[in-house]
Amino acid sequence: MKAAFDNHSQEQLACVIDGDPAVRDSLQYLCNSSGYPAIGFSTRTAFLRTLDDVRMSKTLCVICEAQLPDGSGVQLFEELKLRGFSVPFALLVSRGSGLAAKDATRAGIEYVWQ
Repeated sequence: MKAAFDNHSQEQLACVIDGDPAVRDSLQYLCNSSGYPAIGFSTRTAFLRTLDDVRMSKTLCVICEAQLPDGSGVQLFEELKLRGFSVPFALLVSRGSGLAAKDATRAGIEYVWQ
């Protein structure tokens, strides 16, 4: 993954974290076609591991699924806060996930997409 960041050495990136490849690819395409270079990750672990290897300042925003294969988007947001990482964070919540939206708001996530 570090190489993917290196390919965009001068650009800030939208980081998309979603376990579903079709959703992840679609969101990356949307960002890219809107003029915001994007990179995708399938798990929060992969995203966090990459952050350990590169400068966090390269990240423009994070778009994250609420339920990831290895945890939750809220857990990822809280981990980023612990590391002092502050960028816009959008949480993708499926319909009928009122509890996830409440947890996100309680954690301080301002952007919750349902």
